[in-house]
Amino acid sequence: MTSFVKNSISFIISAVLLLSAAAANAQEDSTQTAVNKTTRPVFAPGKVSYKSYVLPAVLIGYGTVATIIRENKNGHQNQVPGASSKEGSIFLQPENYTALAPAATVAALNLLGIKGKHRPAEEALLYALSAGISSAIVYPLKNNIKVLRPDQSDLQSFPSGHSSIAFVSAEFLRREYGDQSPWYTVAGYAAATTTAIIRVAKNEHWVTDVFAGAGIGIASTTTAYWIYNKIKKQPKKGKQASTFLLPVVSDRFYGIYLVKLL
Repeated sequence: MTSFVKNSISFIISAVLLLSAAAANAQEDSTQTAVNKTTRPVFAPGKVSYKSYVLPAVLIGYGTVATIIRENKNGHQNQVPGASSKEGSIFLQPENYTALAPAATVAALNLLGIKGKHRPAEEALLYALSAGISSAIVYPLKNNIKVLRPDQSDLQSFPSGHSSIAFVSAEFLRREYGDQSPWYTVAGYAAATTTAIIRVAKNEHWVTDVFAGAGIGIASTTTAYWIYNKIKKQPKKGKQASTFLLPVVSDRFYGIYLVKLL
């Protein structure tokens, strides 16, 4: 009964704080004019600024500090993994689908003729860059910090890779379609939050892991858009385009992004 109560409290905390990401991100539009405030929908993405990183910083900070306190208190860093309880197929794990659902929504909307802020080729590049930044942060941290998972299966708990890619996808959907309707943002962040809750419910992650992962994911997409906007402002030297494949690999997730660089 005690375990059930603890898990229930963890789910509630995760849902409330992670879903608040969408609302908090709307604060970055506070520098817009009064006219824009009345015409743009709630959650519409504004220009990337230091305010865009406030929420990710809070999520990462909370996840990191709480993890350090827990590890020092419980001494998990001195434990070793026990018997593995890994699931067989990645296709049977619902969090793999909810994590990528917001990004898949962007592709589906394009197929339906509902255009986002960028062309499909640019969107592919932006998502690949966002996922790449996230992976470059998450997996070195996993391999070096070595936090034991709640199920004691391995030392890859902190931060959550699934949560990171889920919030990469959610913020990607928001930045492409958030200025058209707030429901795109709500749906994307709901899917990402569901991913985080599933990971905690399956005893694969501590609540602090998914908070840190969420912050890294949001910050990664924000940074990708900032980088792209800076590059796009540079004068083009030629009109040649190149297409390449960008692999994304983790301990349980494998994917390939087809990217066309314009």
